[in-house]
Amino acid sequence: MASDHAEQTAPTKLGRYELIGLLATGGMAEIHLARLAGEAGFEKIVVVKRLLPELCVSKAFVSMFLDEGKLVARLDHPNICEVHELGRDGTEYFLVMPYLDGVPATELIAQPRDPDRIPQLRVATGIIAQACAGLHHAHDLHDVHGAELGLVHRDVSPSNLFVTTKGVTKVLDFGIAKVRGATETEVGTVKGKTQYMAPEQLLGEPLDRRCDVFALGTVLYELATHQRLFKRASDYLAARAILEEEIPRADEADTKIPAALADVIAMALAREPANRYASARELGKALETAMLPHGGIASATEIAVLLAEHHAEQLTAQRTRQARVMSSAVAKLPAFEDTHATALASKRALLEAATTGVKASPIANANPTTLEPMRVAAPRRRWAWAVLLGAAIAAFVIVEVLPSKDPPPQPASGSIATSPELRAATERSRTEAPAQNQPTSPVDPHAVTPPPAPTKPAPTKPINPTKPAKSANQATHPSHPKLVVADVPPAATSTGFFSINASPYATIFVDDRELGVTPFSRKPLPAGLHHIKAVRQDGEIKTFDVTIPSGGTAPAIHVVW
Repeated sequence: MASDHAEQTAPTKLGRYELIGLLATGGMAEIHLARLAGEAGFEKIVVVKRLLPELCVSKAFVSMFLDEGKLVARLDHPNICEVHELGRDGTEYFLVMPYLDGVPATELIAQPRDPDRIPQLRVATGIIAQACAGLHHAHDLHDVHGAELGLVHRDVSPSNLFVTTKGVTKVLDFGIAKVRGATETEVGTVKGKTQYMAPEQLLGEPLDRRCDVFALGTVLYELATHQRLFKRASDYLAARAILEEEIPRADEADTKIPAALADVIAMALAREPANRYASARELGKALETAMLPHGGIASATEIAVLLAEHHAEQLTAQRTRQARVMSSAVAKLPAFEDTHATALASKRALLEAATTGVKASPIANANPTTLEPMRVAAPRRRWAWAVLLGAAIAAFVIVEVLPSKDPPPQPASGSIATSPELRAATERSRTEAPAQNQPTSPVDPHAVTPPPAPTKPAPTKPINPTKPAKSANQATHPSHPKLVVADVPPAATSTGFFSINASPYATIFVDDRELGVTPFSRKPLPAGLHHIKAVRQDGEIKTFDVTIPSGGTAPAIHVVW
């Protein structure tokens, strides 16, 4: 699958930016958490939007991606998410944007209604009023000659309106925005999310800024009522609802919504563009007027307070996911250090092993299942290092290679599998191993293995993550020491990987065992069929099965509610 291929071939660096974790995958691009490092410990966390590699061969998609970057670079407004850089690295294209701390508007829609509706309605109208300001700025964009470009976003939806922890609404994703005179959309195609399209957009008619006003009205209806307006079983039925069905008033769905606010929403949702507000600015002003008797629209500070009170769990989960992505990237850091720094790190590991008797761990970018003997070249013109390194290696060989006089400690019951995945892999390898008339057999974790006879080399390496026993071959060939990693399973022939994300986020259960909160990228699981359950915060559940290939990666999964 394309998404699976993209995940496996994702680069670790694009231009100046180190990719440290995949956050989400869409139909056109991947969103990565990234880091920009500079002098004297300078570091900045950003988001990199990377065009999917299979789309890089399409001139149309590359042109659309580049147009987005060039277009947003010309927009300068606090309610529009800016683009720091548009870059190319080989055949890869990417956009660099700030990392935003907050939640998309979808999370506010999913919240239950408060008995006292006014505070929530003030926040809902405050969010949309800010979005109106940002979109009006975009709609009014002019070229260098002062002519209006006639820009239309065409994809205004709850997922593209992001509310930061500072209470600021950011309009995201101008990927399918269109300016007057640009290349026409291919005949028979419609771009955008069907549930938020204006009637003229569904019919393929010429568009102007009032198209985005209709979409804003749809999002406002959903924020005010906490229910979806045009969600149907299929895009076809959603389009029929927009074009043909009676559009309900917001105060009919919730009688506590003030009539003046319901009137504003109804006018924004008029099927005929001429009957709507002429601009996003007009819609924003109408919202301010409608909410004046109720304390006015919420300020950024008030929105931030509500976000902290009602969405603390989502924000905590999001920051936890970011921390997990950041910590998982630590193992990749040596790949970007220079050779000299890597050599120094290897020397320190050897010296520590020599002085403390503790096994030295391999550098982070080594493959733990196929470790080779470590070879470290001494720096040129530093003979003292050569003497010290030689002594360290000699001490390492004495500590690590020569057999201990004391018998190796035996594992406690069940200590061989240090995680559920490892336990499953161990059990699978134990039960699936073919019976052979050989003197060796799989190690029983509950049995105490007697030390090998001194005259007969042990043919099998004991599976003991605490301290593997030395074989006779190691004792007779001390010139080839090998580093051993603790808590590493046998060759992972019965383990595979899978990736899953959800919009909005969800808690994932694998075979009724909680895995955690999305997203997950290349999560190891035992090979075979697994039952997956995704549970959204409001309790909605989706279930499906996935087959994990042995030693491979299952197609990436994106759950959409």
